[in-house]
This record gives sequence, C-alpha cells and structure tokens, in this order.
Amino acid sequence: MRRALAGATVAAMLLGGCGIPDESRVTEVGAGPTTGTSTGDGGSRTPITRGATSDRQLFVTNYLQAAAGDYDGALERVKQFMSAAARADFKPPATPRVIRLTDRPLVNGDQVTVYYELIGTLGKNGRLEPTTESTQGQYEMTLSEVTGDGLYVMSAPPFLLLSDTALEDFYRERTIYFWNTEHTALVPDVRYLLGDVPDEQEPTILVNWLIEGPSPWLQDAVEPLPDGTKLQGNVPAIRNEQLEIALSAQAVPTQDAEEALDRLRRQLQWTLRGMLPQFLDLKIGHQEPRRYSGVDYLSSNPASKLVSTPERYVVYDRTIRRLGDPDRGSLDGVPGLAVEDNKDVSRAALSASGPLMYAALVTGSGKNERLRVGGSSANEVITLREVTGLPTGIGYPVWAITPEDRVDGGIGLVIAGGKLWRFRGQGGPAQQVSWPGDSGTISAISVAPDGHRVALVVGGRLYRAVLTISGDGLALTGTQQLDPPLKTVTAVDFSGEGWLTVSGERNDNGRVAIMDVSIDGALHLQVLGDIGRDSVTYVTSYPANPSAVRPNGASVLYSTGNDAWEALSTQVQITEADLAGPASPPREGIMPSAPLFLN
Repeated sequence: MRRALAGATVAAMLLGGCGIPDESRVTEVGAGPTTGTSTGDGGSRTPITRGATSDRQLFVTNYLQAAAGDYDGALERVKQFMSAAARADFKPPATPRVIRLTDRPLVNGDQVTVYYELIGTLGKNGRLEPTTESTQGQYEMTLSEVTGDGLYVMSAPPFLLLSDTALEDFYRERTIYFWNTEHTALVPDVRYLLGDVPDEQEPTILVNWLIEGPSPWLQDAVEPLPDGTKLQGNVPAIRNEQLEIALSAQAVPTQDAEEALDRLRRQLQWTLRGMLPQFLDLKIGHQEPRRYSGVDYLSSNPASKLVSTPERYVVYDRTIRRLGDPDRGSLDGVPGLAVEDNKDVSRAALSASGPLMYAALVTGSGKNERLRVGGSSANEVITLREVTGLPTGIGYPVWAITPEDRVDGGIGLVIAGGKLWRFRGQGGPAQQVSWPGDSGTISAISVAPDGHRVALVVGGRLYRAVLTISGDGLALTGTQQLDPPLKTVTAVDFSGEGWLTVSGERNDNGRVAIMDVSIDGALHLQVLGDIGRDSVTYVTSYPANPSAVRPNGASVLYSTGNDAWEALSTQVQITEADLAGPASPPREGIMPSAPLFLN
C-alpha cells in the first residue's frame, strides 16, 4: 500500500532482463516542528534585539537566533549585536550554519565558549544541507558591556550561526514534490519556510522553489520542471475560492503535453496542499487557463493510502501472529499466507498494494536460514519462492516496490552479511546493491512510502540516500550522513514524509533512547527518552498519512534482543496476551518477537 505507485515502471525495467535488484503514543510528530511565536498568517514575531537582556548566557542564545528571518537581511540582523569594530571585520559566508548546542555556553567574564555540533547550512531556498565536515567543536566569543548601552559582541566566529532551537521556533516545514523519473509517483522534498511569511506570499515562494529544482540528494531519483519554466508574476491572493498560477510555455513540453500538464497540476496541488481553495486555475503560456478541483490528485502520492489503524503482527513460536485490535476483533491469521508456509519464521515483511499482497519470510536458523518471498491477489494464496545467493546473517527484509497491477513487479531489500541486497518478488538470485558511502557494516535499512528515499544505518551512523536505476542494478546515490543527537544509531524507519524514527545510545549518559528525527537530522522529538541499556536491534514505524486533516504521530514497534515492544507513553512489552485469536496458556520461554506492520 505504501509503495504501490512508486515502482510500476521501475519494476518493468528491472524485470526486463537488465539484472537490476530491485496508536498511539504520546509523542506526536504531525507536521514536525512548532512555529514558535510566529503565526504564519502574516503576523510578525517580536524582533530579537541586542538590548533585550544583560544576562550573558541569554545574550548568546539571542545572538544564535538573530540570523532567523529574511535570508537577505540575516547579516545585518547579526551585525546589530556587534560593536562597530566587530561589524567592520565580520565578513561571513552568506549561508547560515545551523548548529546544535552540546552544552550550555560557558561564560567566563567577557569570554564565552559555545560547544556545538554542526548540523548543516540553511539556504535561501529553504534547503537544509547536512554538513560534510567534522561536526563537533567549540566557538569562542568575546563580549563587552558599555555602561548604559548594554552588551556588545567584540569578536565572534566568522560565520552566520543559527541554533537548532531557532530553526524549530521560527521556521516551519513545508514539503514540495517532484515526480520520480518513472512518472509513477511524487517524491517529497522537505524545506524550511520562515514562520511569519504571510499566507498570500507562500504560494509564490513554493512555486519558485519547484522551479529552482529538487534538493541535490534527490536529483538522481526525481524529475525537475522543464528548463525555461518561469512563474509569470507573483501568484495572486485567493479570491472567489480560486488560486491562479501562470507559468511560461516551457512548463509543459510539446510531446505528450496532456499527460505532462496533468502531472504538473498534481505536483502543484500536492505542493500547495493545505492552502488550496476550491479551484486551481493553471495557465500555461498564452493558453486559456485550466481549472482543477477535487481530491483526485491525492492518489499521486503513495503515502496518501496509509491507513489510520494499521495491522500489527509479531513472530510467536516461529509463527507470524496478528496482534489484537478492537477494530478487527479476534481475527487472526496472515492475509494470503498458507498455514503450512507460516512456520519456522524468525523475521518477516508484509505489504498490501491495492488488490495484491506481498510477503517476505526469513525461515530456518543459522546456516540454514533462507529468505522466501512471493505475492498474489488478496483472495489467493501466496506461492513463496526462495531468494538464492544470500550470505549468512540475513536481517529484516523490506518491500521497496509493490505495484498494484503485477505481482512479478515486486522488489525488496534485505541486509545479509553486512551488505545490502535486492530481491525480486518471485524469488531467484539476489543481487548486491552498490553503496558509495562508508565501508562499515550496514545494519538497518528503511524505504519511504515513495519507494525512492532510503534511510540506512552503517557503522553506527545514520545516512539518507535514494534508490536509483544504474547499469548494473539498483543503486544508492545522493548519500548524505545525518547527525541526530545520539552517540551511535542502531535502528531506523520512516515515521513520516519528513521524519525518521531512530534508536541508539544517548550522548549524555550512554543509555538507549528512541526519537523522531527530521529527514535532515536537524530536529528531534523524544519518543522514549530512556529505555535502559538494552540495544534496540530493530524499529518499525507506521507513518502518518500526509493527506489527513490532522495527521497523528507514527505507531512504533521495536525489538530488544528477542523481546518485542510498543512505544506508548512508556515502553510496553508485547506478550502472548496481546495476540489475536483464542487465548492459550503462556508457554515458558516463548515470547513475541520481531514486530511488524502490514505496510
């Protein structure tokens, strides 16, 4: 269901002989960070001024927020905190550096030490680019107090600095969308928009971001707007329940113009979703405007098919069992899976895509482990076939591409022997997926509902990348390391269009935490701040549907060793009492493990 549209064309290419591999917890993700004091409807936040405080620590905090605001005015806002001599010497790069403080600023008289992690840079087009540099360090600042005139910065680091808390308080996430290169689904591209931008200006900004093109890490997987596309003037304010957008003639190519125009309007409708009135009037060049209304565009984003109450499963006594659910009563069993195939299972992945069901089961143990996969119509039994050529140490499989119209188009990913492999939905030889990044062991993999964006854990570090088609197979490109506030990362899954659920060891006390992290690593929200010292070996989230009126936070299940847990307001172990179906006496030494959702 989550990846139904993303792979129809990819799967056809993969299977054409080219050899390509193919609720409820308290923390609420929703749209991501808060907007602080900003209203987002044209109201302005109170300007941060140099004279707002005489407390040196608070003064530094305000200094690290001053760059927030209109991009072109950031330098002057920061210079307002400086003495005349410091202003004259301050010539930083134009792009602010986003940092996370690792400790409170140390004030020693007029000398201040700022301990930080460098997260990345925030560009004029709202893109936060993760850093490629060493991320931890300290900055030195010198302050001086002028009697009757307050504090001044006498010397400062040669950068425009923006704290992650300022990013959270004064900006809001806005997602723009690009078609994948197969034209089968939209791929989200998360940006940051200043919170006090008036509503009537927002469409113009977002459309111009689309015209400027996708973020660099997505470029291999998505299609930019055609060269020469321009916005004809600003987007007028909404009137008579209509939003008018006029683009240059180059926005729609002459070949297959109707199909291209339909893709463009869907791309615009998703990008402007939340501010669309009843009608979108789209004018291309000198043509008469086309009027669009309704919600048929929602189907262009696979994430719009995510359900509000996902089906949850675990492995119990080497069998996949459904967890109890008030909406489904005592119904047990796995759709499409024969009883005789549901045995000797250690890990599994299940996916529903329209009328089709896909299953991937790791069975056996030790050197006898094997991966068996298959798909079928929902009212038929799945025929499982073995994936051959995998080394020992098979991890959790994940379905990456699950077309709605052809079972043989399914493509999945699995980690085995510390490497990443792709498998076809009808089994057969596995093929290794090239990884251009760090040479460490790959220990976790997650694919977004769009079927292209990927999150990985490699050598205890978190990365994002995209799945693309290469001459040798399915490849990972656009690789970027992310820097969540964790010493090491052990598990990851997508929890929303712009968020990941990750687990790992905390920086401060070495204990294990689960948190939601923005797709660029800049922001985080605690899910479970302290679950002890047992490492989380696997985490699975069921993300919120972005088209819901009020998206809920993701549901999160996870494993520590052989135990299965649910992340609610606290950690709750899943026991045999949580299984659907007739109750049976507990069996000593047998507990549910390896939780999963029907995706």
